[in-house]
Amino acid sequence: MLPLVVALLTSSGPCPGLPLTPGTSWTYRADVSWAANGSGAARHETLSWTTSVLAARTSDSSVAATIQGWPTDLAWWEPGRRPTLSVIYCARGQVYLFHPPAEAVTALVTALLAGSTQPTADDLILRLPLHTGQSFGGEAGRRPDTFYAWFVESADSLPASVRRLRLDLTDSLYTLVYRTNPDHTILGFVPGVGIVRYAYSHHGTTAEADAWLVGYHEGRP
Repeated sequence: MLPLVVALLTSSGPCPGLPLTPGTSWTYRADVSWAANGSGAARHETLSWTTSVLAARTSDSSVAATIQGWPTDLAWWEPGRRPTLSVIYCARGQVYLFHPPAEAVTALVTALLAGSTQPTADDLILRLPLHTGQSFGGEAGRRPDTFYAWFVESADSLPASVRRLRLDLTDSLYTLVYRTNPDHTILGFVPGVGIVRYAYSHHGTTAEADAWLVGYHEGRP
């Protein structure tokens, strides 16, 4: 019975499909590359990276969660980098990402839930539910191409590596891309689990990351 209850909890409410219960964590296997200082030569490493929900506060129609180690920390990774704090804000299926200074996290959460701080299209990273061909955030609708906005490129069958993490999953693996002239970012999203892939590539100085989900733990309400 528990899988059904979890599925219902993550498919409704202000953030359908993205679990934000405190204690929820995602573990990724990440391949990263960076330019060694002074040499210009690229270095590579494979590492384990964990993203965790530290806290979540809700209002009648929204939720704001404090996250440690959101996968974007892996962009421009270099040895010694520590996980930072981020805020995920969800309202009516729209998911926004903020990277405030650590000392400003609590105030930002309060302001978002009170409505005194309003997210913008530049903060939008997901519009749930997803469908192929969807474009949102950034400059969506203001350009003749799909650059400088999130674009849902495909919806594919779940790979076995993801399905084994939650046996009750029935949806697809959605691939979203955010392209700019200097770089691009890829997100793989599975409703009920969240981000299962994060990839970043800079088109100039070496800065590469490709992380796939290998472990998932659902927090308890």
